[in-house]
Amino acid sequence: MTKKTPYTAFEQQVANHLSSEKLWNEGDQLYVACSGGMDSVVLVHLLRSLGASATILHCNFQLRGEESDRDQAFVEALAVQLGWPFRSVQFNTKDEVRKSGKSIQEVARKLRYDWFAEVLQASEGQSSFVLTAHHANDVAETIMINFLRGTGIKGLHGIPSRTGRIVRPLLPFKREALQEYAMQKQITWVEDSSNEKSEYTRNLIRNEVLPLVQTVFPQVVDNLLDNVKRLKEVESIYTTAISQQLKACAKVRENETAFAVNALKRLQPLDTYLYEAFVEFGFTSRQTPELKKLLDAPTGKFICSSSHRVLKNRNWLLVHPLEEVSQPVVVIESIPYSITTASYSLSIEACSLKDADISRQQKEEYLSASGIEFPLLVRSWKAGDYFYPLGMPKKKKVARFLTDLKVSLHEKQHQFVLESNQKIIAVLGKRIDDRFKLLPTAQTALKISFKAHSE
Repeated sequence: MTKKTPYTAFEQQVANHLSSEKLWNEGDQLYVACSGGMDSVVLVHLLRSLGASATILHCNFQLRGEESDRDQAFVEALAVQLGWPFRSVQFNTKDEVRKSGKSIQEVARKLRYDWFAEVLQASEGQSSFVLTAHHANDVAETIMINFLRGTGIKGLHGIPSRTGRIVRPLLPFKREALQEYAMQKQITWVEDSSNEKSEYTRNLIRNEVLPLVQTVFPQVVDNLLDNVKRLKEVESIYTTAISQQLKACAKVRENETAFAVNALKRLQPLDTYLYEAFVEFGFTSRQTPELKKLLDAPTGKFICSSSHRVLKNRNWLLVHPLEEVSQPVVVIESIPYSITTASYSLSIEACSLKDADISRQQKEEYLSASGIEFPLLVRSWKAGDYFYPLGMPKKKKVARFLTDLKVSLHEKQHQFVLESNQKIIAVLGKRIDDRFKLLPTAQTALKISFKAHSE
């Protein structure tokens, strides 16, 4: 940045911060998000005063009618006044909310950052950044919101100065300092009328909760920011210790994470480890007691988050994305057993070797009962599944096996497997696993009759 005129005291503080943090380099392409409100307009003017230039980005969420259009016109006029490029986008936010079923805040945030990602991807070269006007009060509000939501220690370190190519240059500075600078420089901005309403969580914290707390603890914002510094150091130690212990309990393969139940039970404090193990799969602190109960639950029990399912399978907790869980898991505790669902009919029974008819014309398959452990699971196949197809010495992924059989997409979506102790013993209706084939020395056979209703 090139100094053109003497800096004010506040400008010098911001310049020192930017120099110390090195959030971007001279010559990088900068974009600055500007809503038209005080925070973002002050950021624009600060950048100009410090000798930087940027393209101004504005999101019109079309939530406040004429007021939304007024904000867009104001920001565009500001860009013209400064001689900076201007880009805007309009979103039909209400339609997106209806489609997604999520809150307006969640949808608007996703639309905003998805557009920023598009802008950055389309920019020339990789040295480009979007600057936002988050400041110290935003950090304090975020810490309080995360604490009340129960996000754990990871939610208490506030907002980072940089996330990928999103940069927040004003984080150390409080809203009062920005407002004082705006008054000093006679900067004008537009007010978002929705900010005065406390129907949104952040507005409630900002407008009512923090002011109330300040009547008892006037330095609450400073105190929360001081805590952030200490908690970042604590989090580093905590995260390292937790991750080392959990890594020893988990096996990860394609789209599946398996946690050893006995290893988890040895970890103390157990609730903390369970929360940290499953929070990345969308489970909340309120679900930790359910996860704890699942450790001692019978095979086949499961619980779901918004994105994943945890299934108890003998001595393992198996985690899968919900989009892969197309059908319920059927648990077979003993035989004989039969079931008819909308998708298939299945029966399993024991028979002697002499009664086993292994003719290829039959709809039955026969496995050696030796080595098969109950309970058995019937489930949809998933990415990463493999077995040893009958007659083959090497394992093969179920996906490749079905492709080689030229199975249609529809049939693939309705393909089931039979599992014993995390081993697939049959791709039902297609092939058994070679490790469980019926040998002349077998004492007992399992007769499996399966029919897919899509056939």
